[in-house]
Amino acid sequence: MPYLLIQTNVELDAEQQMTLVSQASKTVAAILGKSEDYVMVTLQPNTMMSFAGGFESAAYLELKSLDLPEQQTAQFSATLCQLIEQMLNISPTRIYIEFSNGQRSLWGWNGKTF
Repeated sequence: MPYLLIQTNVELDAEQQMTLVSQASKTVAAILGKSEDYVMVTLQPNTMMSFAGGFESAAYLELKSLDLPEQQTAQFSATLCQLIEQMLNISPTRIYIEFSNGQRSLWGWNGKTF
């Protein structure tokens, strides 16, 4: 049940949004070694966002997953920053990422919990 939220102050057209969400879904599945069938990605472009007191391009990401391997978060950060830099031209110095390791009993799907 990996979930990735991408918030950015960059304005994107519909095609750019679909391309980013699709690539992000594939990336999350690959880095976590999970089936893309369970990956959910939410994109919130054109969000009012300030970073370091300015309004230049920036992004905030949340990656949540069951059994998130905390010893690999630095590697995940590098991969996700690279994705955002390539797709949105945002410097990794203007990206924050929050990682969350979900408890199975606190995540619901298909009328039950994991």
